[in-house]
Amino acid sequence: MNDGLSAVAMGEGPPLVVLPGLGRGADLSVRVPQMAAWSTAALASGFKRTVHLIHRPVRPPSGMTIAELAGWHATAFRERFGEPVDVMGISGGGLTALQLALDHPQAVRRLALCIAASRVGEHGLRDLLRLVELERQGRSGALIGSRLIAHGPLRLLLLAAFGLSRGRPRAPGEAALVEAAQTWDVTGRLAEISAPVLLVGGTRDRLVPPDLVRASASGIPDARLVLLPGRGHATALFDPRMKSAIAAFFAEPTR
Repeated sequence: MNDGLSAVAMGEGPPLVVLPGLGRGADLSVRVPQMAAWSTAALASGFKRTVHLIHRPVRPPSGMTIAELAGWHATAFRERFGEPVDVMGISGGGLTALQLALDHPQAVRRLALCIAASRVGEHGLRDLLRLVELERQGRSGALIGSRLIAHGPLRLLLLAAFGLSRGRPRAPGEAALVEAAQTWDVTGRLAEISAPVLLVGGTRDRLVPPDLVRASASGIPDARLVLLPGRGHATALFDPRMKSAIAAFFAEPTR
């Protein structure tokens, strides 16, 4: 796709665009990581939609901003769909999705933000940047990464998984998103959003604390808010209540 974006589509039904969060990154035109394939298939089956997973550039230009990333997606949407579409932004992908709804409202029909808000928490930003720096040095960021997105037994599992991936280089596009997020804050523009919006978060999320999700919901006209008690950044994604809330939101007739 344009500007280094890549996509994979799966399922049948109306289009649903999914913008994923941080990961190891991949050019989906070359290979589709197993987890990406699994999650896309699950969403397509669960929502009865054609899910278009659109990935950020693996090697973006230096100094990439979230606004630039949203602009590249707007071009891709126009060429691929030619009309507004439903969008689901997950974690880091939620930043692009929200910026897209602000700068290119003609591209977004409805927007579901999962564990995302109008800015990232200060502690989360600092830890993410430290994580990227450690990986550039060939060191493990497992302790930081697992602490950010999970707690309890799941954190131990993720700690082990992150440890196994030590030495695998993170795609520059992932690091570029972390760096762009350091100065990204659209809180003051939330009232400009015209598309229907649903925000879903967890009350134990360290990366996007619930107070930020609440503040974002209150700033967006007629936004819906669902906060999942006891869920962190990772566990919220696997909570069936998130899927139910998003499915119900996208099933409603649009204005």
